[in-house]
Amino acid sequence: MRPGVGRLKSGEIVAYAASFTGPVAGNAFLAMVSVLAVEWNVSDDAVLLAIPAFMLPFAIIQIFSGAISTAYDRRLTLGLGLLVYILGSVGAALSPSLLVFLMARVVQGVGYAFVAPVLVPIVSDIAGKGRQGLAMGYLGSTSTAGVTAGPLLGGLFAEYNWRLAFIAIALMASVVLVAVLVVFRGGAGSPPKRKTPKQSLSGLVSTAKNRDVLLLSATGFIAFASFVGVISYLSAHLGSDAVGMGPGEIGFILMFSGLSGVFLSPVAGKLVDRRGTRCCASVGFVVASVATIAMQFVGGTLPFIILLSLIGFGSSFVWSALLTMLMRVDPSTKDESSSIFNSARFMGFAISPVLMAPLYIGYGLDAVVLVCGLLYVMCLFLALSTRRRLDRG
Repeated sequence: MRPGVGRLKSGEIVAYAASFTGPVAGNAFLAMVSVLAVEWNVSDDAVLLAIPAFMLPFAIIQIFSGAISTAYDRRLTLGLGLLVYILGSVGAALSPSLLVFLMARVVQGVGYAFVAPVLVPIVSDIAGKGRQGLAMGYLGSTSTAGVTAGPLLGGLFAEYNWRLAFIAIALMASVVLVAVLVVFRGGAGSPPKRKTPKQSLSGLVSTAKNRDVLLLSATGFIAFASFVGVISYLSAHLGSDAVGMGPGEIGFILMFSGLSGVFLSPVAGKLVDRRGTRCCASVGFVVASVATIAMQFVGGTLPFIILLSLIGFGSSFVWSALLTMLMRVDPSTKDESSSIFNSARFMGFAISPVLMAPLYIGYGLDAVVLVCGLLYVMCLFLALSTRRRLDRG
């Protein structure tokens, strides 16, 4: 075995575990919307403010956290972020009111903003050019697993005590924190050459002007806004008086939005390495668009499960392709590119419920899924507008 291989492998595993942890908290409460509304005597729309409460600080701070990690230390950045995330999770579990809960969600978002953008360049550096697509597939798989497990975990705990879900999340993040501190000691996982704060800021500014980074960031913003718009208002629709599903059943259905992606993302990543990013992105956006628009014409548990599974299938190809393209734009500014891209796509996550609320209130779920499906088509054209050299590196 070559020196360092074991450590590099361990570092990749830890990065995948960290990528699972954030989406769990981000999505666990989706199956609790009706439960929390009753607990604090507020509307479902008020509870859904927990999405932007988490995602807005998460998205905004990410602009700088990747650059900070190159100027100081990836291990320190990850450790600090996970610690703050743990404190926010405990605060959410102990919240006596919606206002305190929203404040705790802000703390969670701030903490994880120092984690997510650092994971992409870490995995890219460990994997190397030959395995880059596959590694991005695994990263997408673990992140999607968090998205999938979140509503299921939240729904199961909500049947007994919703607070236990956030305690479980805090314990999970604590284990990841210990692993980060142990595995990445001695500079493991950090870039070969550390930058000064001035160099990092300069790199961030120049990266923000890069046409391909801007196109990919716009694609990520719209794609995530579409995905979250569907699952957020499908959750509200299923929990409404007209349908009347409980949190456990809602969590089970929403689980399928990511379940297929958990298993297919590594396959999609391999295909990215073999067939190129443009082909895989096209497949992903077309499948996601068709499945989303088709939700207008179905009802019942099984059809929703099938269509959500197809959306998860499409998403596995989309994120594997986009992340690989991003790492190929400029290898010297991977951290800065990851910061900008992740900030943009999670900003889409954050504001999607607010943007889609007038559609849902005025016209129902059908209008939301029609608009989101058409937005996926726009994403396809944006992704194909990037330079062709990003297709196969």
